[in-house]
Amino acid sequence: MRLCKATALIPAFLCLFFSFVPASADNSFSLSEEKQIVVTFVGDCTLGSEERERKNATSLDSYVNNYGYDYLFSGVYDILSHDDLTVANLEGVFYNSEYNKVAKTYNFRAPTEFAQILPLSSIEAVSLANNHTEDYGAPGIRSTVAALDEVGVPWFGTTEYADDVFVYEKDGIRIGFVAVYATYWYNHIDRLSADIQALKDRGCNVLVGVMHAGTEYDYAHDSGQQKLADFFIRNGCSVVIGHHPHVIQGVYVYNGATVVWSLGNFVFGGNKAMRALYTMLAQFTFSFDGDGTYLGHTLNIIPAQYSGFADFNNYCPIPVDGEDADTVIGMIQRDSNFTLNPYVSGVGAIQEFVPAEP
Repeated sequence: MRLCKATALIPAFLCLFFSFVPASADNSFSLSEEKQIVVTFVGDCTLGSEERERKNATSLDSYVNNYGYDYLFSGVYDILSHDDLTVANLEGVFYNSEYNKVAKTYNFRAPTEFAQILPLSSIEAVSLANNHTEDYGAPGIRSTVAALDEVGVPWFGTTEYADDVFVYEKDGIRIGFVAVYATYWYNHIDRLSADIQALKDRGCNVLVGVMHAGTEYDYAHDSGQQKLADFFIRNGCSVVIGHHPHVIQGVYVYNGATVVWSLGNFVFGGNKAMRALYTMLAQFTFSFDGDGTYLGHTLNIIPAQYSGFADFNNYCPIPVDGEDADTVIGMIQRDSNFTLNPYVSGVGAIQEFVPAEP
């Protein structure tokens, strides 16, 4: 059953999101001969639990076992299923063993059959470059890759045990994706540079860099995020997407690129308690001319909360409207380098068109 258990609390006007057609805030350019590709990014998705929580009735594992594989993203499914591509940060492993658990504060694991959640939820690709894909060492991440391959979900990320890029292709247009965890990047710049060059060699029309970086639960980006974003942009990325702080941060536009510093948690099985309720979906419309030349992009910020309830985590994100949506935009504004366009009910906060660098 594709129904978030908090659906009864979602106002009827949120159904407007489900008929959403991506649009640009700037109508000064002609769309008649353009090709557009819509890509939605969501933040930290921990689709499993800690070992000590797994069998509890309040764990994500229990929710999935009770409500089905299509439960977790049911509150946003109609948004995700109307784009061309949805990309999530997969923070945890698909692994059927408790062995090889790395000594650290939190270890997140889901059974391999939970990989079915992704295609059933219209999640078409995932980043593995984060601090939890190696929670169970090399066997854990290799099991994760095998589970993703089994359900047909592409993955990408520059990591110790699994290293690959992802190219999405539609109508002859290629969008390349590369991802890295900040602490790994510091010692493997050459490896990340090689992955970016591989995307260029494969003829990608535009590049997207995904970074797992920043200070947890800080609502402002830090210098490490800035340095990594600068690296991606210098090396040809037109969009940079961030996560790891577990809260939403701002948006920067410079040098023909847009940086979303942190998307925040999305489906987050790592903790049944909630330290930060709000999140967002960052939906980009990439525009190309008839020959495939990249023209620029438009960002639509869709405010959301990562639980259908405000007082406990039911692991089912929903879009928000009204004062809640304005609160989300206000939080993003405080860490942004330009004045955001306002939220429009049932549509989102569509920002100005960012043209490609000459």
